[in-house]
Amino acid sequence: MNGAEIDEGGLRGDEVLRRKFGTTDIPVSTTLSDTVAHFIESLDFFFIATSNRMGECDSSYRGKGKGVPVVKVLDEKTVVFPHYMGNGTFRSLGNILENPHIGMLFMDLKTGLRMRINGDAEISDDPAWLGMFPHSLETVKVVVQEVYEQNRPAVYHKK
Repeated sequence: MNGAEIDEGGLRGDEVLRRKFGTTDIPVSTTLSDTVAHFIESLDFFFIATSNRMGECDSSYRGKGKGVPVVKVLDEKTVVFPHYMGNGTFRSLGNILENPHIGMLFMDLKTGLRMRINGDAEISDDPAWLGMFPHSLETVKVVVQEVYEQNRPAVYHKK
């Protein structure tokens, strides 16, 4: 199946495939529940996916420093996380300046539980937010659009 074969009355590609494979009951929310908020704030790391204005993608690891949260839930629609120097390429932040859409993947490697958040991001140097993340250069605020709360647990194999 390619783009030329998809003619489903304006449906997105993921919607076409969920219909085809019978997975239309995937639980997706537009807000963060208390359970999700607690889960993502308890983790030591997560991954983000961004793309520039031409759709060229990039993914990045985000980890917390000692005693610093990796992400903070502000309310049921908003999360904020820090940006540290890293390797200095500024690919993620540069992409956010060009295209605000962001994907966030949270994983607990002990239990295999995974949760995803998709939303719109903006870069901020709000002093209140910078204060939550000592030594961060900037913060990234994400307005939540989709939350996949019940991603099936994965099994990670050790070599």
